[in-house]
Amino acid sequence: MLNANPRLLVVLSLMSGLVGGVFGTFLLVGSSVIAQPTPSDIPQIISAQEFRLVDAKGHIRAILDVTDEGQPYFQLKDEFDTDRVWIGISSETGLAVRDVDGKTRLVLSVDEEGKPSLVVRDRQHRTKEIHP
Repeated sequence: MLNANPRLLVVLSLMSGLVGGVFGTFLLVGSSVIAQPTPSDIPQIISAQEFRLVDAKGHIRAILDVTDEGQPYFQLKDEFDTDRVWIGISSETGLAVRDVDGKTRLVLSVDEEGKPSLVVRDRQHRTKEIHP
């Protein structure tokens, strides 16, 4: 190899590079490389009328929206589309927690006068209310 023609080595090297580049391009067709956004590319504020969080199957799992009366609420759903948690503002601002059947079991709220209340219901529909 020490006695090889230098011109031949240069030509073979260039041909090898060309062939490798062509094959590499064909093997990687369709795979894109995207740079990660820099902090300056991330918007500081995102505005929308409604946000929906969906799982890998496309089922809605959470909603952040505004009621017809213009009050905001946040709702969580389980994998069976049952409403499980509701937090929002209405005539009574509060939190409602439902069981797997969608029955409300716990309500924590504050009325328009600022009076808090806690309502708990069991499966036999026995209800306990606390109004401090």
